[in-house]
Amino acid sequence: MFRVRSVAIVLAVISIVSTCSLGDIIFVDASSPYDPGSGTSTEPFRRIQDAINAAEDGDIIKILPGIYTGSGNYNLDPNGKAITIRSTDPNNQNVIENTIIDPNKAGRGFYIHSGEDANCIISGLTIRNGRTGGKGGGIFCYSSSPTITNCTISGNSAGLHGGGLFCQNSESAITRCVISNNSAVLDGGGLECWSSYLTIKNCIICDNQALNGSGGGVDCFNAGNPTLTNCTLAKNSAAGYGGALYCLGSNVVVKDNILWANEAAYAPQIALEPYSGLSSSVSVSYSDVQGGKTAVYDPSAGLVWGSGNIDIDPCFVSFDPNGDPNMWDFHLQSAYGRWDPNERRWTKDDVTSLCIDAGDPNSDWSDEPWPNGKRINMGAYGGTIHASMSGSPGDFNIDGLVNFEDFCELAGKWLLEGEFFEDLNSDGAVDVTDLGLFTQTWLWQR
Repeated sequence: MFRVRSVAIVLAVISIVSTCSLGDIIFVDASSPYDPGSGTSTEPFRRIQDAINAAEDGDIIKILPGIYTGSGNYNLDPNGKAITIRSTDPNNQNVIENTIIDPNKAGRGFYIHSGEDANCIISGLTIRNGRTGGKGGGIFCYSSSPTITNCTISGNSAGLHGGGLFCQNSESAITRCVISNNSAVLDGGGLECWSSYLTIKNCIICDNQALNGSGGGVDCFNAGNPTLTNCTLAKNSAAGYGGALYCLGSNVVVKDNILWANEAAYAPQIALEPYSGLSSSVSVSYSDVQGGKTAVYDPSAGLVWGSGNIDIDPCFVSFDPNGDPNMWDFHLQSAYGRWDPNERRWTKDDVTSLCIDAGDPNSDWSDEPWPNGKRINMGAYGGTIHASMSGSPGDFNIDGLVNFEDFCELAGKWLLEGEFFEDLNSDGAVDVTDLGLFTQTWLWQR
C-alpha cells in the first residue's frame, strides 16, 4: 500500500511540474483596443514591455504582426527572465517582415543587461530604426547571453560601436538572422563582439558601415572570440580596416562562409591587429573570400589560412554591389535546383555556383535537400532546408552517374520505412513509386 501510494504521489508531482514547465502564452497586438490589456488572445497587451513585465520564466510572448513603436515598445528589457519573445511564426519570412519593432530613433530595440542566458529567446522579429549615441543601435547585450534567431536587424545606428548589435561579456548564439544597412560612427557597422564568445551561424551580414572606424560587418575587440559559420558577408564597408571583419586583440574562426564585395580603406575583407599585449588570430577555412589572402591585413601574423578556401564568383541569384539592396538574393544559383523566396518554389538556373558542396566535409549537411553532394554548401543557406541542390536524385552514391550501383542501393532499401535518399517521393517508404522515379534518371551523367 505504501509503495503504491508513494508512486501515485510521485506521478502527481511529475504531472504538476510538467504542466507548469510548459509556460503560458501571452499575446501582444499593436492594434489592441485594450490599454494595457491582460495578455490573453481575446484581450492582448498593446505594448511589448507590458507583456514582458507580466511574464514568468518559461512563458512565450507571441507578438502579432504590426508596427510596435512608442513608449513600451523599445528599449525592451527582459529583466533577466527565461522567456521567449517572438512573432506568430518565426519561420515565415513574411511574418518576420511584418512584425516590426521600430523605436523611431528614440532608443534601441532591446536593452538586455540582467544576466539573461540562452533560455531568453528573441525570434522572428524585425528590429529597425533603433538609434543610440553609445553602443548597440538595434540590440545591446551586456553580461547577458540571449538566443537571437530568425530576426532581421536593419537600419539601426550607434554613435560608437555596433550599429546593429553590440555584445559585451556575452556567449549569445545568433542564428539565421539578417543584419543589414546598420551603421556605427566608429567600429562594427553590423555587429560588435567585445570580450564575447558569440556563435554566429547562417546569417546574412550585408550593407553595413563603420563610418569612421573598422569592421564594416563585424568588429571583434579585446578578446572577442566569435565563431562565424555558414554566413554571407557582402558589401559591408569601413573607413579604416576590414570591410567584412576586423579583429583587434581577439581570436575568430571563419568557416563555410562567403566574403564578397566588402570595402575598406585597408583590407577589404579581413584585418587583424594586436591590442594591449593581446595577439589576434583569424582561422579561415572552406570559405569563398574575394581576393584571397591579398584581401587580408595581418601585422599580427595571426592569420591561419586553412584548407578549402577559394576566390571565385559565388554566383548569387541577384547581387549588384552598386544596385538596390532590396533586390539582393544571396541564394546560390544552381542548374539542379535552388529556392526562390519570392515565388516560394524551387527553380533552376543556367549555371551552378562552385560554392555548392564546397564547405567543410565534416560540417553537418543533413538538413540540405536532396539531391546534394553529401557535403555542406558555403554561405548563409548552407546546411539548411533552402540550400541549393546539385546532382541527380537517382545518383545515390554521388559518383556523377546513375547506373546499376545506384539501383543496388535502391534495392537495399526496398520496402523499408523511414527517411532515406532512396525514398524519392518522400512518403516515408521505399516502394514501386520510387522505382518509377528512379528509372526516369537512369543513365544520367554529370
